[in-house]
Amino acid sequence: MGIAITNRTPFRADATFYLTMAIVSAVLIFVGFAPSFYLKSILHAPPPLSLLTTVHGVVFTIWMGLFVTQAALISANNVALHRQIGMMGALLFGAMISLGYATAIVAGHLGHAPPGSPPPLQFMALPLIVFTGTLVLVALALHYRRSSDWHKRLMLAALFTMTLPGTGRIAIPLGLAPEGTWFAFVCAELLLVIAMAHDWWNDKRVHPAYWVAAGVMAITHIGVAWAYTSPTWLAFAQAIT
Repeated sequence: MGIAITNRTPFRADATFYLTMAIVSAVLIFVGFAPSFYLKSILHAPPPLSLLTTVHGVVFTIWMGLFVTQAALISANNVALHRQIGMMGALLFGAMISLGYATAIVAGHLGHAPPGSPPPLQFMALPLIVFTGTLVLVALALHYRRSSDWHKRLMLAALFTMTLPGTGRIAIPLGLAPEGTWFAFVCAELLLVIAMAHDWWNDKRVHPAYWVAAGVMAITHIGVAWAYTSPTWLAFAQAIT
């Protein structure tokens, strides 16, 4: 009995960390989108919600809730149920990312962007490029679904990338609206650094999955910074809107 508990303790502590990081990410997203979506009926922040925006927000919220649920199932050592509903998560992610692309393009077409951000067509680079990075990480996580050490880290890193649109909006009430994109970058990178530090603390090394995630995150962040001032991106944005 004593050996079983000793072997189980590191697993539970590790699973609890992943659950905690998933909840923190979800809270950041909720806080960021509270004025423009979750609490819009109370705060009445612009722009008005369209059917597309509403459906995207609902699907995204369900996916985010399922992500936290999946992490909670692992924390409870219910791996079987976690795997059973994994396909639902993959399907929801596909729907959510497709709706996210469509919502970003329509927002650019309508001239919608958060206060203090670059012009709408330039700002459109943030969701489109970041969603692409998220898609890469989730695709890799699904590829490595039978290798739990890779799968869980890539999925968690994918969730970190999804915080950017939300944390960028948190900068607005903080008086940092013009720096919203860079604030969002720092928040996502800090979440990843914390996850890497957790690896180092427990294993005295950082798992390669996190280095892959760091590379994807760096490429997307550099890509967004480039797009904000690039005539090539502007021409592309005009073409697709």
